[in-house]
Order: sequence, then structure tokens, then C-alpha cells
Amino acid sequence: MPQKNFYKIKAAVNGATEILIYNPIGESFWDETTSAKNFIAELGAIDSPNITIRINSIGGSVIDGIAIYNAIKRHPSEITTVNDGVAASIASVILMAGDKVQMADNAQVMIHAPMTYAGGNEQDFEQAIEMLASFRESMAIAYADKTGKDKQVYMDLMADGKDHWYSAEQALSENFIDEITGGLAIAASLDIGAIQAQLKDFYAVKQPVAAATTTKETHMPQATPVAAETPNATVRTEDQIRAEAVAQESERRNSIGQAFAKFTTTPGVAELMAACQNDIACTVQIANDRLLAKLGENASPVAGTHIVTIADERDKARAGITQAVLARAGLAKAEGNNQFRGYTLYEMARASLEQSGFKTSGLGKMDLVAAAFTHSTSDFASLLANIANKSMMKGYEEADETFQLWTSVGNLPDFKSTKRVDLNAFPSLDKVVEGAEYKYATVSDRGETVQLATYGKLFSITRQAIINDDLDSFTKIPQRMGRAAIRTVGDLVYAVLTGSHNMYDGKTLFHADHANIATAAALSTAAVDALRVKMALQKDGNATLNIRLANLIVPVALEGLAKTVRDSEFEISATRDATTPNSVRGTFEVISDARLDAASSTAYYGTANSSVTDTVEVQYLDGNKAPTLEQQNGWSVDGVDLKVRMDAGVKAISWKALAKNAGA
Repeated sequence: MPQKNFYKIKAAVNGATEILIYNPIGESFWDETTSAKNFIAELGAIDSPNITIRINSIGGSVIDGIAIYNAIKRHPSEITTVNDGVAASIASVILMAGDKVQMADNAQVMIHAPMTYAGGNEQDFEQAIEMLASFRESMAIAYADKTGKDKQVYMDLMADGKDHWYSAEQALSENFIDEITGGLAIAASLDIGAIQAQLKDFYAVKQPVAAATTTKETHMPQATPVAAETPNATVRTEDQIRAEAVAQESERRNSIGQAFAKFTTTPGVAELMAACQNDIACTVQIANDRLLAKLGENASPVAGTHIVTIADERDKARAGITQAVLARAGLAKAEGNNQFRGYTLYEMARASLEQSGFKTSGLGKMDLVAAAFTHSTSDFASLLANIANKSMMKGYEEADETFQLWTSVGNLPDFKSTKRVDLNAFPSLDKVVEGAEYKYATVSDRGETVQLATYGKLFSITRQAIINDDLDSFTKIPQRMGRAAIRTVGDLVYAVLTGSHNMYDGKTLFHADHANIATAAALSTAAVDALRVKMALQKDGNATLNIRLANLIVPVALEGLAKTVRDSEFEISATRDATTPNSVRGTFEVISDARLDAASSTAYYGTANSSVTDTVEVQYLDGNKAPTLEQQNGWSVDGVDLKVRMDAGVKAISWKALAKNAGA
């Protein structure tokens, strides 16, 4: 049988109206009449000066819940929301909408991130991820608006994927509510464990297809509400409890029968229905799950293991255009069933407009492309930006860079300058005799100053490029911009080795006082061994640090010789003795980079393992190592402006784990 309507509006008494939300929220899988659309329409028709909305719900449709929240916020009446028992998932967001928020002292609030089931191709899953992130942000904004905290607090809270339960006192301390009221008998009987077991079936949302109003929940109907539909319940007699239990059991059996009714001719279904009805522990949801499993025994999945939503024509057009362009650019495999395969960019612009409902008849080429870029319903500019971003990331990921092999990664939260303490400088441990006190280590406050900088470039996709079918303008150019972004970081890193990079003491990175410059000599077994000794003998005070050579960084001109020095069985020298074993054989990795050739074709460098010892650190803003692509409609050009931005900083943290030989 259809799920009961999730809300009930009581007639106004003395100018006040009471609304009960005592069921899962939003559209039912079986009954589309129980949607937020009806709730919002009825709420809008209420002209009472005071409205009380009582909530006892484990959640439901996120899309419907957000719409209900916004409708409550904009209603002119004074609205009080009251948590009578549990306000979980999206129901907790609706609770936040009241001008005054109250909560029974034995009630519970639960907050967690939205979820969905998705099936389909890679793009479908990407869209599902974007949708869930958007919903999480919408929910975080609602919590932040009520508590006065930053929305990021709740974005982070929900990011852990856990259910966060709050008692009335905890909710009050977190500013989720304004007042605690006396507990209700019905609230005292809440079984949080049972509620948690049902949540997965009720708060899930589906991938959006065309608009929020067409999105349905994935949950099956629940015959029995979490609590009775009255906020003023009294203690029930034994006969009342028995009668209610009988009624609920009858409703459970009838609901299971209704769910199975259309499939009883399928072999084994009638027997399964009887078994579910006779098992008092089998809920309607469990029965539905067993039915679906039974029906799917001999079926193969169409796309993934869950089929939750079907993309509409506009969704298919977006995916098809994106795939067709990437295939033409050689960034993806061509799909034979793609209707946009072989389309020119101009034809794609027209198709994008028509899919959004924009009539293109009578438009010239320049006007049509201009509309594709600027019309509010068109996806064309965003599609191009998405393709450009994929191209940029491909270029970034495929770039031949070497600095990542010997540097460490740092994270900075902003663009302020800060210090990195030399962790190699921690003193040796003291001997502690029996009964003596441990002494605190004194770590110097000396340290290298690090700071982020922003690097970027603009490029444009013009109307002329679309009409001329110039695919390179938003595939190859962004791809090269991605390579340029990571190349920029590499330039900064190798400039530390080859430039006049000053340390906190005012002296250059490689300096005689830092004991990290070896006597100039051509690359050989003995020269590499000298670098090894230089690093191993580095000290901090009286402590010998014993830092080990892990990498030999050389110009490309010396790469072959360096590998020979590493791999040869016998030592390599100007007067090579084929009988002397190679003392450094297999003890280091060879890393070459052409930037070093530009500075010196003879100089080479030794570095320690960056995961063990401080060497050169590459800092990124909030740990984001990838470049960012931003889009805006062009003002100086007829088209779209795209900006590639990279936030990064590079600094040598310690000279002790780096050594240099100028070569000969």
C-alpha cells in the first residue's frame, strides 16, 4: 500500500496552525502524490500568524527536504519547528528552518552526508559525485545559518561519512536549537538502533535527471511510521498497545502482499511472499529487498549493480557531446553509438541549444554560437570548459617531470609566510639514570621561511574558433597549459639547485660554511663517494646526523655516465682500474633534468631520501597539487575566457641533506 503522507496539517486554532511531519520526507517510490510540491503549496496557503511544525522523521528525499526548508524560511508567519522524537538526515535540515527551534529533552538530532545509489558509465558516476557534493554544501549552509558557524565546519563534519547523533543538551550547546522542552512519552520509546538500521533505505537520493521535481527517492515504502502521529501522546494501556501491535502487524502483512501482488505468477515469488508475511521480524523493506533479489536471480545488470535513474535527453546530450569532442581530440575512445560522433563544433552548439529548449531557426552562425555561449539555459560554454579541464589535466598528468622523485610535498592553508623548522636538527637523546628526571629537548626556532605564490595564464575560446571547427583551441591548448603548470613548478624546484638560493642564515644553499660542496671533479666513483661522505658527516651541534645519499641528480649530458658509475661492477675513474670493486654500486638512483644542462653541463648534486630527511619541499595551497581551470563569459572576446591557475611555493628546508660538485 502507498506510504502515508509524510505530513499532516491541522486546522488553525486561535490563529495558530500545527503541522506534523511524522514520516519519511518527500516522494514515495509507489505514490507520487506525497511530494514536497503538495506540502509547499499547502504551506503557502496558510495565513495563520503562528505556525508550529512538529517533526519526528528519519529523513527522506534530500531534494524535497531542501525545497521544504526554503519554503519555511520564506513564509511570512512566525514559525516554530519542534523535534518531538528524532530529526535525522534531511529532517534535521528542516528543523533548522524555524524562526524558533525547540526540542524535547529526550529527542535526538542526527546529521550525516547525503547518499545515493548510482549505475551507468564513468560520467554518470562523476555526475552523482558532483550532485552529492552540491547537496552536502546545501545542507551545510542550512546548519551554518542556524548556528552562526562557518559552513565548512559542517562540510567537514559530514565528509567523514558517519552518522552524528546529538541529544537535546548537545544540540543546544551546538546552537542547533533555541530551547529544550519537556520530553514526550512517545519520544522516550524511540529505538535509535532500529532507526539507524532503516536510515539507509530512507535518506538516499537519486541522481537528478532533468530537474529536481522529477527526482524520486530510492527507498521502498515503510508501512509503520517511526512514531504515532500525535505530539500529545499519553501513556498507553496494555489493551491499546496490543491493539496497536495487531494493527501494525496487519498493515505489515498487507503492505508485503501489495508489493508482491504484481509478481505472484513468477516462479517462487508466492512462496517467498508467504515466508515474509509469516516472519514477524521481516519488515516491508526487507521483504522488498528479498523480492528484488528473487526477480533478479536470472537477470544481468544493464549498467552496474543498481539501476536507480535514467538520464533524460539533455543529460545524454551533455555526455555525448563531451565524449565526441574528446574522441576527436584523441583523448578518449570513439563510441560508435554516439549520435554526436562526427559533428562539427558548430553543429554541437546548435544541438546544445536545442536540447535546452532554445529555438535556433533563423539564426546566423555568429548569432547562434553567441547564444550557445551566453543563453542562460545553454550548457555549451560549461561543456567546453569541462572538456578543456579534462584536456588540461591530461597534459598535467602526462608531463615528463622529475622533481617529484626527490622532493617532498608540503601543505599551506593560505598565502601568508610561515616557517619550516629543520627537523634534522633534533638533538640526540640524553642518558637517564635510575630515578632521574627526563630533560626537555631544546629545538632551535631557526627555520626556512616558506610562502605560496600564484602562477597563471588566460586563454579564450572564441565564436570564430567554433565556427571554424578549431578543436585545438580547447583541447591541445589547455593540454599544453596543463604541462606548463607542472613545468612551472619544476622550474622553481631546479632553480633552487642552480640559483643563488639563500637559507635562513643569509648564506647560499651550497656554501663552504654549510660543508656541502665537494672538491670539483669529473663524475666518477670517487666523486660520488665524496658526496656520500659529505652528507653522512653533517652535524647539528655535536650530533652526527649520518644522512645517506639516495639520489644523484645530473644534467642530461651526464645521465649515461652516472648510470655507469651506479651499475658498474668495477670503479669508474679517469684511470680506470678494472680490478677495483665499485664501492657505490647500486647505492643511489640517477635523476636527470635538462634544466641543469642550461646552468652547467658538468655540475651534479646528491640528495637524501626526502621521506626521511628534509631536502626541498614543494608547497601547495590546501594540498591541491593540480592546476585549477576557471571560466567566465568573455568580455574582451566573443566567447569564453578560461584561466589556468597554479598556487605553489618551493623552498630548500635544510642544506644538510643536499651536496654539490661543480664537476670538471
